[in-house]
This record gives sequence, structure tokens and C-alpha cells, in this order.
Amino acid sequence: MLTLAASRFRVSTISLRRFAGPTTAGLVSFAVILASSHLRSTVQNNYVRVAYAWLHGHMWIDWPGIWMDAIEYHGHNYGVDGPVPAIFMLPLVAIWGNAANQTLVAIVFAAVAAGLAWLLAQRLGVHSSATKVLLTLFFVAGTDVWWCAELGDVWFFAHLVAVAFIMAALVELTGKSRGLVVGILLVFAAGARAPEVAALPFFAWALWTGAMNGSTPSRPQQIARLRNFGIVLACGAIAYIGYDELMWGTILDIGHTLYYHADGYGSPTGSPFQLSYLPYQIYSFFFRAPILIEWLQHAQWPYVKPDPYGMALTFTSPALILTFLARTPRNLVIALWIGAALVATPEFLYYLDGYSQFGMRHALDFLPYLFALMALAVRERMPRWGVVLIVWSALVGAWGVWWWNAFPRIGN
Repeated sequence: MLTLAASRFRVSTISLRRFAGPTTAGLVSFAVILASSHLRSTVQNNYVRVAYAWLHGHMWIDWPGIWMDAIEYHGHNYGVDGPVPAIFMLPLVAIWGNAANQTLVAIVFAAVAAGLAWLLAQRLGVHSSATKVLLTLFFVAGTDVWWCAELGDVWFFAHLVAVAFIMAALVELTGKSRGLVVGILLVFAAGARAPEVAALPFFAWALWTGAMNGSTPSRPQQIARLRNFGIVLACGAIAYIGYDELMWGTILDIGHTLYYHADGYGSPTGSPFQLSYLPYQIYSFFFRAPILIEWLQHAQWPYVKPDPYGMALTFTSPALILTFLARTPRNLVIALWIGAALVATPEFLYYLDGYSQFGMRHALDFLPYLFALMALAVRERMPRWGVVLIVWSALVGAWGVWWWNAFPRIGN
């Protein structure tokens, strides 16, 4: 009896140690982001208003004015973004109504994603604590995760929800790899950011092969995983079709197309996804630089500022180059690249690159796949130049948070 109790105690201790890193990463991220947010509550709280509408039995939102994205349709205003983030606002909205703090929930999702980043790196074979710290630092501060969370606006919140669920799906694939769980996580991610639908082939392949956890599932296991995965996806598709029917009176999601037709940056006709937008997206993702601060051609302190319409990943997240060091397992590396490319494709064909932003927030939609590649690349050794690029990326991210608080978002 004593031997059994001691054995259980050891197992419990090992489990606590295993999750100490992810828990610490999540808590530290939450504290830092919360402090930088100045406890603000974003005025771009579309998901608060969507949740409020649901609780009052209708789909149209209480629209406060032209500064909030919405589309007028049949005499009412509607939010056009995926519905999933609004689900997580329901408890707060039930208590505080339209005064619920959307930014706080965005910070929670960022913290959860940070913990999952640590756990994913750990499960992919990164044993060095220093390397896991560096990777998690990059994930939070070297990308738009921190910046999006401390503001919490509608689009930023949606990105964070999608990132957290995709990270959770990747963690599940490195563990029990249950088709039911992976399917639920993917449905929730896609319900926040539609481009995640494009990653379906990657997740189906990963469930079938067991490549993420190094297993070799039997044929019955493979069939069961894909069957459960497919059932969940089918249920999710039916739910979203029903949502569109309630919202627009059609089974098609026409919200973004209607918004594109009404937007001054869009067009009265056609699709918001066009090949003609590709050159501008390539420029935005890879070449858009900071802006020189000058007066009468004399450089002024602090000499450079972020372009308020975004900056290329080349400048904000250069540590992403570590992804190219990933070599093995070869089939998994190739699959992760394909998954990232599939999700990135609609981003590179869309008519906007994110508009008012720091960095390139649309890159968050395919960040989880790139992060997994980074972990595979440095699980044996982190090169010194990789450390430099991660620190650079984190400092640039901190600069963006400071700048946005000091100038564009001062007072709100």
C-alpha cells in the first residue's frame, strides 16, 4: 500500500514538473501583458456586442458608430467576423453587458497560447530550459501576440483565439492525437479566423500518420481518428451554415464580401480575394520598413517610428529564419511548411494586409506552424545568431507596444 502511494506521489510530482514551465510561461505572459495594457477596455469591442445581441435574442448588434466595423444589412448592423470569440465573452457580458472587458479575455488567450508554446516545444524535443525560454519569448514578444493582446481589439482578439486553439491542436497531435479533440480545436480556431480551414489537410495527415508524436498507428486507429475528426468537422460545418442562415438568410458566409463592397479600400463588385492583391501583400509581409522621423529633411529623435499600416516580418520577426534550419523528421517538416503555406495563401490574396497595425498581424494565422518548425530546428542546439535574432525580435515587439501606447492609443 505504501509502495503504491509512493509511486502515485512520484507520478504526480513528475507531472507537476512537466507542466511547471508552461504554467510559469503563461502566468508571466499574463502579468506582463496585463501591465502593458494599462487595464484598458478596448472600444473596438465587437465581440462584446455580438455576445450581448445573442443574450437578447437577435443577431444584429447595438452599433455605436462608424468607428466600429459592421455592415448594414436589411436595416440592422452586423459584425462580419467569426463568431467563436463571442462565445468566450458571454459570461462577462451576462454580468457587465456592453461594458464587459474584451481586452482582458484577449490577454487570457495570449497567456494560454504562451503556455502551449512552451509545452509544444517541450514535446517536440526541446530539452534545454534556456531554449524553451527563448522560443516562448519569441512567440509572445517577437510576434504580434503581445501587441494584439494588450490592445484586445476585435481583429486582434480573433487572431489570439485562433492561435491558442491551433497551438492546442498541435500539442494534442504530439500527445494522444485524438481525432475528436483535434477536430473540436480546429473548428474553434476556424470559427475565429477562417483561413485556418485551409490547414485541414495537414491535420488529417498528422492524425493518419502519427508523425507529430513519432507513433505508428494501426489501420483501425487511423480510421477511427479520421472518422472522429470528420464527424466533428461535419458538425462544425452544419453549425456555421446555420449561423450564416440566421445572420444573412443564406447558407453562405457573405459578410466579408458585403464589407469589401462597402469599404473604400475595396470595390463595389468582385471578391475580396484576388491574385492582383498578391504584389502588395508580398511588399507588406517582406519589405515594408519603419518610417524615418524627419523635419525639413533633418532626422529627428527617435529617428524611426513604426509604419502605422504595418511593418514587414523582415524587420519585426527576423528570428523566423530559424524555421529554415528544420530538417528532421523530413516528412513532418515538409507537412508543417505545407500547412503554413495553405493558411498563408488566403492572407496573400486578401485585399487588406491588416490596415492599422504594428508588424503584420495576419502572420499570426500561420505562426503556430512556423513555431513548430523553429522548435524542430533548435531542439538540439540554439545557434548564437538565433539568440541575437530572438532578442532583436522581442525588443522590436516591446518597442511596438510602447509606441502604440504612447502615441496611437494614448488615452484609450
